[in-house]
Amino acid sequence: MMLSTRAKEAIKTALAMTIAYAVSLSMGWDKPLWAGFAVAFVSLATVGQSMNKAAMRMVGTLLGMVVALTLIALFSQDRWAFISILSIYTAFCAYMMSGSRNAYFWHVSAFVCVIICMDGGANAANAFQIAMLRTQQTGLGILVYSLVAIFLWPVSSYDAFKAATGELAVTQLEYYRACLRRVSQQGGESEIQEMSARQVQQKARFDQLLAAAEIDSYAVQEHSIQWRSYQQQVAKLMKTLECWRESFAEVQSLDMHQLLPSLDNFGDELDRRLAQVADMLAGQPPESLPQPAPLRLEGAALSRLSPFERASVIVTRNRMVRLEELTRSLFEVVAVITGSGHVGEATKVPRIASSPLFLDLDRLGSIVRYLVAFWSIWLAYIYIPDLPGGSTLVIQATAIGIVVANTPQLAVSKLIVPVSGGLLFAAVLYVFVMPALSGFHSLGLLIFAATFVICYLNSEPRQVLGRLFGLALLLAVTSINNQQSYNFLAVTTTAMVYTQLFLILVITAHIPFSSHPERTVLRLVGRFFHSCEYLMETMRWDPSQPTMRLKRWRLVYHAREVATLPTKIGNWLPHLDLRFLPGTTMDQVKDLLTSLQSLAYRIQLLSEERNTKQADFLVQEFTTDFRSWRIQVQSCFEDMAATPDAMDFIKIRTLLDEKLGQLEERVREVLDKAPETLTRDQEAVNFYSLLGAFRSVSEALAHYVEKAAAINWTPWQEDRF
Repeated sequence: MMLSTRAKEAIKTALAMTIAYAVSLSMGWDKPLWAGFAVAFVSLATVGQSMNKAAMRMVGTLLGMVVALTLIALFSQDRWAFISILSIYTAFCAYMMSGSRNAYFWHVSAFVCVIICMDGGANAANAFQIAMLRTQQTGLGILVYSLVAIFLWPVSSYDAFKAATGELAVTQLEYYRACLRRVSQQGGESEIQEMSARQVQQKARFDQLLAAAEIDSYAVQEHSIQWRSYQQQVAKLMKTLECWRESFAEVQSLDMHQLLPSLDNFGDELDRRLAQVADMLAGQPPESLPQPAPLRLEGAALSRLSPFERASVIVTRNRMVRLEELTRSLFEVVAVITGSGHVGEATKVPRIASSPLFLDLDRLGSIVRYLVAFWSIWLAYIYIPDLPGGSTLVIQATAIGIVVANTPQLAVSKLIVPVSGGLLFAAVLYVFVMPALSGFHSLGLLIFAATFVICYLNSEPRQVLGRLFGLALLLAVTSINNQQSYNFLAVTTTAMVYTQLFLILVITAHIPFSSHPERTVLRLVGRFFHSCEYLMETMRWDPSQPTMRLKRWRLVYHAREVATLPTKIGNWLPHLDLRFLPGTTMDQVKDLLTSLQSLAYRIQLLSEERNTKQADFLVQEFTTDFRSWRIQVQSCFEDMAATPDAMDFIKIRTLLDEKLGQLEERVREVLDKAPETLTRDQEAVNFYSLLGAFRSVSEALAHYVEKAAAINWTPWQEDRF
């Protein structure tokens, strides 16, 4: 009989769970459920993914153990200092968890530390025993599941990784072709947006599978350096394609084939390279090596354009030249991976400097929410006699509270059904089945059957909460041990623990910010424009003004806000309940987000161009004009940071067009009297790029105001309970 994949995975988890309990009970170890927890939480679809998560769980356990024993040694006689330092450490773990690739490591480190501290108490010897027991049980669970996953129906990450790599390469090829058609005025914007979103999703899956495939696939391990180089090249290509796409609006009215005579040959060469990259990843040898692809500007046609149009063409060409460099490097890396090339400079992985700990208001808000919940439960544990759950409630406040705080989109109400179902299933087995068992043969059969049922019925990714809570509550309620005892209070106490915990999480859901999606989107949009306003304020030419450390820190902070907030806003859009937002459609909201992302890209481009070397003559001539434009745009950002519908589209469109018209006229006057040598050197090219960046920000701002004006913002600002 052929077994389905979901049945095989359920059997593997159930078998590992049974073996882990059998070994732990035969060795006389206490708390065998900890080994079961390790099996339940590291079992994933492939061996590589499971090993990666198992390693993070083991290392996180070791770190949590060290921190817990240190705290007990230092503060065992002062419970307030003890719990204060413990809460600070777990809050730090929660902060790091939100922005790290190794989020599970920080999560495990936090709740393991709390488990050892709460179970060990002030007794150092008991705490050490608990720490060692937790470590060995976790190690046992990881070892057992690893062996089962390796020898029983092993599923390598390589096939999934190869498929994800091929899909990403094909999507990037299609995205490039759609962008090229857009430059030639033969394609629409909608297909580009769809491909861009698909590309981001596929890149995230590729990153995840690469980490797993490096563990369980020798073919990937052998070229690990080259794969990491490919990963970085793909990320750079994605960013450059997005920036190239942002320049289309400025050149859509121009004849690019006349301005760039070699555009067709250039486009065909890059298309050929990306197509051969996809073919090589699919196992086919390349037909030819990359050929030179010059992209010459037609000087006569360029000279007939206005200064702004000339700037747009130069910016677009520069990005296309960058694409040529990246596609060549990408081809070389893939050729080495597939055995069709030799190791060169492109296959080296540049060392990325580690970024310092940066400030993120959303992550800080999550920490505040977590700390309020943690301290509320801790104070209740201290001052309420016979609180149901006691120390278990504090432990669950860390294990679940950190996750809920870091994923504010996850409503607490969504946890009620999987917790209730898991508790009911475990209670039936604990009350009616387990007392009738004798010996491990029958107990092992029960463990296997119960684990199989939970995993089989919750095999889909969308059912992950049902699977995790089902297994966790099965192990917690049954509390299987060599000296087994039965008490119905185990069921009722567990129910009371989750009832109290969910009540606290619901009460703290709007601390320090409202968790209603529409209010959150408004708050994030306001922060976005506040950061835009600050960045515009820093773009003035004032060499005499010293660059203070605080100013540099604020600049980095606001630049990061502008770069990341559109993505954060996008994470909230699927959770909007349009029933409470009459006059708003999801298409309108998506268009608004697209215009916001476009504005973010263009402000980043303006900031980059502003920092390039400019001719002193041009700076002196245009300081007043640029200042006037900057102050006007800065004022618009200030108004929109206060209220999203503060600007009238027709008014802002007219005002910006007037400013750009004045600036364009000034450019003509200045360039007519500028030295001829000045207009030919690199500094002149930089000036045209800067000019194009100014215009692109104006266009993106007007486009956003147009999209914002189409939305009825009044329901968004109303209080809702």
